[in-house]
Amino acid sequence: MEDWRYYMTHSGTPQGGILSPLLANIYLHELDRYVEDQLIPVYTRGKMRVPNLDYRHLTWAWQRAKQQGDEVTAKQLDHQRRQLPSYDPQDPSFRRLRYLRYADDFLLGFIGSKAEAEAIKAALRTFLSERLRLEMSDEKTLITHAKTQHAQFLGYAISIYQANHKLSPQSHTGFKRRSANGRIRLGLPYGLVDRLAKPYLKSGRTHSDVKLLAGSDAHIIDFYQQRFRGLADYYQYAVDRYRLGKLKYVMELSLVKTLAEKFRCTQAHIYRRYHGTQTVNESRYKTLQVEVATKSGTRTIYWGAIPLRYDRSATRPLQDLQSFRDYYIYSDLIQRLQANTCELCGRQGRCEVHHVRKLSDLKTRWRGKAPPLWVKRMIALRRKTLIVCPQCHRDIHAGRPLPNPAGTVLESRVR
Repeated sequence: MEDWRYYMTHSGTPQGGILSPLLANIYLHELDRYVEDQLIPVYTRGKMRVPNLDYRHLTWAWQRAKQQGDEVTAKQLDHQRRQLPSYDPQDPSFRRLRYLRYADDFLLGFIGSKAEAEAIKAALRTFLSERLRLEMSDEKTLITHAKTQHAQFLGYAISIYQANHKLSPQSHTGFKRRSANGRIRLGLPYGLVDRLAKPYLKSGRTHSDVKLLAGSDAHIIDFYQQRFRGLADYYQYAVDRYRLGKLKYVMELSLVKTLAEKFRCTQAHIYRRYHGTQTVNESRYKTLQVEVATKSGTRTIYWGAIPLRYDRSATRPLQDLQSFRDYYIYSDLIQRLQANTCELCGRQGRCEVHHVRKLSDLKTRWRGKAPPLWVKRMIALRRKTLIVCPQCHRDIHAGRPLPNPAGTVLESRVR
């Protein structure tokens, strides 16, 4: 659709289509294989970097001074060696190439010279053009020096730690230890916070959102909370996540002005009326909150109480987290499928999976009625999937009674 006019698609896949990501992954699988099978083996060599001789000489001298009891000299030598890398960062025999792709956006991390990086870029351009008939964007395909610049990938600014100052005997953390130079750093891109805060500013001043005035106070508070929570959760791996505090301040002021305009009162009155506290991770936070009555009681809708401190436990590699989730979430389903046994009638052979969106839907749909056996089974097992034979699967969707192995009839009711 262009300028609100619909045009037929004669090539490619429709943007936003449910099959487009799957088809893109199938097509770009050739790129993955090319990088992993051809480029990475060529540009990955050496088990480890060669030791830095200057660092070793200072280490030997430092150890001799300690053995001789010369604490002053030992301290000076220790301070000098801490300013040097223990291994040669320019070792020509050590190379590493790493590759990561998400949809049509990919990132390569390379330890090597700029000339080699240019050769990798040229090889990728040739492969995409000749093999996949795709063009590589010159504006977005950049070679970035990770020590002095940031690479943009999926909204993160990716670089490596590199101290620009001389190390002191006591590091900035108060502990005598080497810095984390050379490690990957995930941060917020420059200017991101200002761009996110721009919709809430007008002529440099925070303003209310008139589009929300027709909603209830709970709806307004929840709207701002969910929008900020989504950003804070997305950037949970950023070491400078605390910079989102500026955005939080702007959004909170916009929220208060919106509520004050809705109820035609002052901002101070809004703070007094909706003042509250919430405890998150054993820390207490001030919030703006309102109690909403529901069928099962009351629910607190609040703004705030989203910690912005950098959580070191969140630096676990994403692939490890994903494999952990995959194992504990999906292994049970795989085992049940491999058993080839219907969980309703006990038939052996090819089985299928019956899905429901939410278990809560099952509980409310048959409230006050006698639910069928397959519903009772899913609720009891707290599973949204059920392994059934094709006949039972068809009977469930058709609302027909389900026969069990003993010859009796199991009731099946669906809406």
